[in-house]
Amino acid sequence: MAPESCPRCGQTDPGPVACPRCGVVFAKLRERMPGPPPPPIIVPRAREGLPWNGILGVAAALALLLFGMSRLRPRTGPAPAAEATPASAPAETPAAVAEAPPPDLPDAAPLLPPLSSELASAQGVTDAERTRVEDLHRRLSGGSGMSPEDAAAAESLLAAHPDEPALKQLAAAVLNGAAFREREKRRFAEAAGLLQRATALLPGNAQLWLNLMQVHIEAGDWAGAEAAARAALAVEPRHADALKGLGYALFRQDRSREAGETLATAQEVAPDARTQAMLDRIRRGMLTERGMAQQSLSHFNVRYDGGEHADVGREILRALERHYATLTSSLDHQPSTAIPVILFTSQGYYDASGAPAWSGGSYDNIDGRIRLPIGGLTASLTPDLDETLIHELTHAFVADATRGTAPREVHEGLAQYMEGKRSANLLNAEQMRALADGRIVGVSGFYLGALSFVEHLIATRGMGGVNDLLDAMGATGNVDEAFRQVHGQPYSAVQQAWRARLAQQHGS
Repeated sequence: MAPESCPRCGQTDPGPVACPRCGVVFAKLRERMPGPPPPPIIVPRAREGLPWNGILGVAAALALLLFGMSRLRPRTGPAPAAEATPASAPAETPAAVAEAPPPDLPDAAPLLPPLSSELASAQGVTDAERTRVEDLHRRLSGGSGMSPEDAAAAESLLAAHPDEPALKQLAAAVLNGAAFREREKRRFAEAAGLLQRATALLPGNAQLWLNLMQVHIEAGDWAGAEAAARAALAVEPRHADALKGLGYALFRQDRSREAGETLATAQEVAPDARTQAMLDRIRRGMLTERGMAQQSLSHFNVRYDGGEHADVGREILRALERHYATLTSSLDHQPSTAIPVILFTSQGYYDASGAPAWSGGSYDNIDGRIRLPIGGLTASLTPDLDETLIHELTHAFVADATRGTAPREVHEGLAQYMEGKRSANLLNAEQMRALADGRIVGVSGFYLGALSFVEHLIATRGMGGVNDLLDAMGATGNVDEAFRQVHGQPYSAVQQAWRARLAQQHGS
């Protein structure tokens, strides 16, 4: 059954899986969910997050921070004998998490160059060059998209007349316009390259630096976003958008104190509710992690309650590095920044994560942190904790590879698969028949179905096909388009094919 109220925001009757108000996910309860007769169905651990859709820049990042969710992994315990759920029983299905509302901050704006008439008295400018200048200016003024070829042409004009300020302004504007077009295609590296060339021409233009900051945030390049935000602040030291973007970039780099100071300044300049909520969240996190010891390697920052958990902290760090290598090889991807892992006493974990009492671990898609309660653990990792680590870490890899666009079934199914879970090992013939017939409903049916769906994807295109799918999601920001590129059909059609195959192989 679902929690009576959300443990994070207090929303009553929040639903079986996700709170529609604040987004925290209750994807799996401590009690095992019902299924067919013994042996028991072992329900996979649950954690899912909100896809990072669209290209909304800093404002989207802030909005997601406030409306995002934790992925929760329940404490383990003896699994009761499973019982078939009648097909007519009310289904508890994963609740859709509401998208964050449109951002309050304005999106990046293209720059307009000065009127081409300023070139009328320029020496050495040919009629053909003037025609090209006027064409570029007219299209920019009319809102037409610029292409990389247009950018190259504008730069060529400037190279021929390097002392003409109007041509420098024109080239920067065309580069910026071309970057917008690449950004719409989610070609973030290309967009960033164009904007870097534009900022080299006009380093004192704060808007260009803000545009570059937004592209880096959308790409998940937090160090790049930090650098661009600082460059914008060097031009306008109290620019609210630059301060907010810098604060979020610092937060994603696990630099909470700097992030809090920056966002506090942003609130002084231009206060708003979302920035204050993020600042409050950072301050709460700093309070719950105060006094913790830290061990760091290239891929992780592990924090824990001092000497009491020093041994398990070191052991978990070794296990994380081992799982990191496994996932890097299996998923052909490597996250761009170090992943914070916070090890709490049991009560400290619940206070920090806002997780309900049944949760035994969480990954937060918004701050990128893995949180685990480790009270009572010894230096030796239990098999369950080791599985939890690779499960949580898989979510971090998938979120990074897809830039948050992976749907729940792919997220959760792949995390279980990387643990070593397989439907054939979890379910006997009668249980598989119940799953294929749709008689395992609600949370249990969703997570068992997610594992089966990912197994179908791997059977169809192999693990390489899954990696191609994750890459396509990150490149397009569109789940249907990614499935079309890899499977030739949209997401819903591939799901239908899986259900038909499952029914044919195991149904009544």
